Amino acid sequence: MTNMKKLLVLTFIVFSVLLFSTTNINLFFSVFWNYPPSLPDYGLWIETGIPYADVYVDGYYAGQTNIFGYIILAFEEEGYHNIKIEAEDFLPFTKTFYIDESGLRVYISLEKAGKLMILSNVYPVSIYINGTYFGSVNDENEVIKIPTGSNQVVFSSPGYEYIEEKIFISFKEIKIMKLKFKPKKLEMNIETSYTEFSPNNDWFRDSWKLRIYLSTYANLKIEISKQKTGEVIYEKVFEGKPYYNNFTWKGENADNGVYLVKVIADNGREKVVRTITVTVDRNKYMYIKQIVLISLLSILIFVIIGL
Repeated sequence: MTNMKKLLVLTFIVFSVLLFSTTNINLFFSVFWNYPPSLPDYGLWIETGIPYADVYVDGYYAGQTNIFGYIILAFEEEGYHNIKIEAEDFLPFTKTFYIDESGLRVYISLEKAGKLMILSNVYPVSIYINGTYFGSVNDENEVIKIPTGSNQVVFSSPGYEYIEEKIFISFKEIKIMKLKFKPKKLEMNIETSYTEFSPNNDWFRDSWKLRIYLSTYANLKIEISKQKTGEVIYEKVFEGKPYYNNFTWKGENADNGVYLVKVIADNGREKVVRTITVTVDRNKYMYIKQIVLISLLSILIFVIIGL
């Protein structure tokens, strides 16, 4: 009987320690799990009504709400803090609060959610609900939370036509969406900031840069030839992606003169060609390299003299 009493006392002590313990976070705040009669100085009392919701402060995990759905944080000084709350069947909540010495108590009503599982012929898939971006999924194993009720949902994937659906979802429901995206029509535009460069290692326009916009995936071929003779001096082939692709030419195999740059995009169904001219002039020399090196040398000398 005596051993039984000792066991009960020990169990009570362990339970008390666990219940009333304080967790210190390296951000100089503490998490209190007991129900205090009043807020500590610089305290933030968050009530959600949802047990075991994860709480983050300024991007760092701070702990969970207790069985009663609240958590109390104590900071060392006043200031702004970003609070993020995540719970299994609710939408994430994020807001910044200002905490002064008197503390702050807030009640946060988390919005109920259902989940979408997306089976698609392409990934990633981005999700927009009622005009707001909600996130993206990278494979069929990921799910994304959406608000309960009726939602106008737009699914998009780079290089493909978007899909729009009206979806009704209930609290805690998991709805499977089967999507088949269609590729966009191939379109291409090219642009550059300058059409003359001098690859002479003077640190000013030593290379030429071209931006290539694609509406969808396509193989890109860059063909550079002498404008006068048509002789091809440079070729490059690479896989183009939707939106902007960057190409850099350092003047390989080129003498001074004007060159025709032909950009060919081909996705197996369509082909688009764009051209632009660029001039190579190695005789145009800017003394930027010398100015920079002399300036750095001067600073170093002044530092050494000052020491």
